[in-house]
Amino acid sequence: MLNWITKSGVVVGSFLGWMALFQWTGIFLKRYFCHHQREISQHHIMNVCEATVCIIQSVLTSLFGIIIVLSCRHDVMGATNSLSTWYALVLASYFIYDTIAMYKVHLCSLTNVPRSFLGCMTSYIKRRALLVAHHVVIAFILCPVLVYRDGIGDFFVGCFYCVELSGPFTNMRIVLSRFGLKDSKWYVSNGIAMIVSFALCRIMLIPYMYITYGYTYQLNVIEVIRKIPLHCNLGCLLVLLPQIHWLRLMILGAVKLCKGKSITESDEKID
Repeated sequence: MLNWITKSGVVVGSFLGWMALFQWTGIFLKRYFCHHQREISQHHIMNVCEATVCIIQSVLTSLFGIIIVLSCRHDVMGATNSLSTWYALVLASYFIYDTIAMYKVHLCSLTNVPRSFLGCMTSYIKRRALLVAHHVVIAFILCPVLVYRDGIGDFFVGCFYCVELSGPFTNMRIVLSRFGLKDSKWYVSNGIAMIVSFALCRIMLIPYMYITYGYTYQLNVIEVIRKIPLHCNLGCLLVLLPQIHWLRLMILGAVKLCKGKSITESDEKID
């Protein structure tokens, strides 16, 4: 019973922490732009707030992922690190928070906000369907699996956390754009780092985990797929498919930029 209470407390407490960070960032940005006498819309302020919190989350998740991987690399299935389980609760709360934050940012972007809550939700889901589905799956399916998995495979949980190494670059693109630096060398450099880190950390990391498992037990990739539980394969596939789609969008955006065309606001909305 105490364990349930403790875990629930971690989820609720960290959720409130993410929400507070989102609000405090908004207050700071309003004061910053007011002090520098720069006009910026409420939508863009909230957009930067969401991106800033996501950058902080990405750094924390990546840091814990690296710690777990380094501490468990000697035994990829048997070695344990308590961070792998407890941080899954924090991560679940983040994706719940971010779903709400994205909803608030979406409402601020609308010229005519629907009067009913159902109309607002319909508009939101139509515009951000894949991201909302991605967040819901991670918060309510993948994170609970990470918590209740009989204490094995912490190394792979750490690898899963390391996908967020690309997060600071994907979100920094939004921050740079809102601060009027879209035409700067920083924006271009960040874009290159974003594509490279995204390809390595969100695409190649999944095959790497299969190869590492196979190397440990002297199996090829096909044998690994057959050996591990079906839900593990499905979980990896659910994580991988949206990443391939988003990487494609990033590359198309880079090609567009190389051709001298401007990147629109919708082009930047990639998680």
